[in-house]
Amino acid sequence: MERVPTRVFRNDWGALTPPAPGHWTPEMRVSVVIPARGGQRRLDLALASLAAQTYPGDLIEVVVVDDHSSPPLRLPALRPDHCRILAAPDGGWGAGFGRSYGAHASTGDILLWMDADMIAAPGFIEAQARWQHAHAECVTLGRVRFADTGPSHPTEVLSLARAGRLHEALDTGRHHEWITHLLATSEDLRDADHLGFHAYMGAAAALRRSLYEAAGGVDPDLDLGQDTEFGYRLWQAGAVLLPEPAATAWHVGRATTARTRLPSERFRTEVLAELMPHPHAYRERVPAHRRRVPLVHAVVDVRGASYDLVRGCVDRLLDSAETDLVLTLVADWEGVGHDPAAVGGPHLDLRLVQANYLREPRITFAGAPPLTGFPSPFLLQVPVAWGLGQVALSRLLASAERHRAGLTELFPAASPSHDAGVRLWRTRALARALRVREEGEDVADVVAALHGRYRIHAGEDTLADLSLYRSVPPPPRTAPDPTARGSAVTVPRRVGPAAPDATGAPGATAARGEDEAPGEPGTGEGRQGRPVTGTVAPAGGRPGRVRAWLAAAWHRARGRGRGAARA
Repeated sequence: MERVPTRVFRNDWGALTPPAPGHWTPEMRVSVVIPARGGQRRLDLALASLAAQTYPGDLIEVVVVDDHSSPPLRLPALRPDHCRILAAPDGGWGAGFGRSYGAHASTGDILLWMDADMIAAPGFIEAQARWQHAHAECVTLGRVRFADTGPSHPTEVLSLARAGRLHEALDTGRHHEWITHLLATSEDLRDADHLGFHAYMGAAAALRRSLYEAAGGVDPDLDLGQDTEFGYRLWQAGAVLLPEPAATAWHVGRATTARTRLPSERFRTEVLAELMPHPHAYRERVPAHRRRVPLVHAVVDVRGASYDLVRGCVDRLLDSAETDLVLTLVADWEGVGHDPAAVGGPHLDLRLVQANYLREPRITFAGAPPLTGFPSPFLLQVPVAWGLGQVALSRLLASAERHRAGLTELFPAASPSHDAGVRLWRTRALARALRVREEGEDVADVVAALHGRYRIHAGEDTLADLSLYRSVPPPPRTAPDPTARGSAVTVPRRVGPAAPDATGAPGATAARGEDEAPGEPGTGEGRQGRPVTGTVAPAGGRPGRVRAWLAAAWHRARGRGRGAARA
């Protein structure tokens, strides 16, 4: 997505100044995507209203996606100049597929959604597109109303639109009550919290194509709830949602099932909650194995770290009271190689780490850290030398939500500086910061300016320095058989130097939205519930028998991994 010159604090779109309707020269081409199934008469009225728009006709493209109508839909005589109907291919159906297919087939810089049973006011397109001209992250939400009756012929729609009297014929005051309530309680979304995406409705909304692609596009497999799920991803991608009351459109006629049905309680829990960690009330009912998008994407850079140090850090994260997370371990995994003769080489620790976590479903391996946590709401960066207490992550999340912070940092209470802590980034804030920051500008400072920063000083039970300790190995078995597949082998552990902090440059004090707070005590238990403490390991080389045990452990782990792959 392109860089953005204007910095918007959280969702306060009041800082933006779009051009006034009728007093500017549009430049971007707008693609209006209309999914439709049957209802030829209503489609004729909708296209007639689009033929009377104040936005330049040569910059409007209308794509109607025919969702297997019988008889097939046709283009009426009264329609915009650039208008076409696309038949949905076999195997694809529903509004979600229609919007996705239409967006893919269209060419405009701005995508605008509209339902086929709607009549749009003359300024419907212009009122929204002016915001996308002013700011690339804007997602405009049109003003949707309902009318049981209205104009019966396309020429009547055109004459009323040109006379400025459509509202007299259609406006009954009926609207979506939950949208009105959400706007009223959030200052028209300027003060929206993490659930602001619930205001998004695909019946009348517009956004830049670049933002649409950055958010991953509409899910074509969702026929119900696709607007909510796509709105969630837009929010995480850093969209600035705003209502545009001048962009009015009316649903005309008796309500159809497709228009009135809302995701039920069961659907929100069984389907949407798998894809959206928010709201928590629905997510809590979803079993861990069905959570396709985690609440937190944690990252640990393990390059140069010892096996013991990585285990101490990672096992604590996996044992966290907050289980809705996945973990990426960053290292040169390609360089580890597969040469059995190189078991004792410089990559031994990485080999052991990979073998130990190969079957852990919440862990992935990557050569570089992700830029953001998208589509997860949070990205957690943990230096490998630090171990989080069992409830530390839960408290970090609670602090981030309570203070709406874009960056929440956890530092040891004894640390005199803020250069080696744990960082919890809000994905939404981080994505926007990467689009606006100047060369050489620290991303933490930009996030703080865009969404606020909150700092916590933690005690040793909440944040432990793992470079001072090592895990106590279990008692070794006598005479382990290196050829026995699946047998247990005791692996004595060692302690290496702490890995460098991979979270970036030290954070500086931001001008806006920054706080500090004392930490609260947490627990410091390992993955099996045992304290990860002990004596400092002595320096020196390893005995030859230890190297043999490590080789045997590696061969067995590789064998299990190949067996699982073949299965």
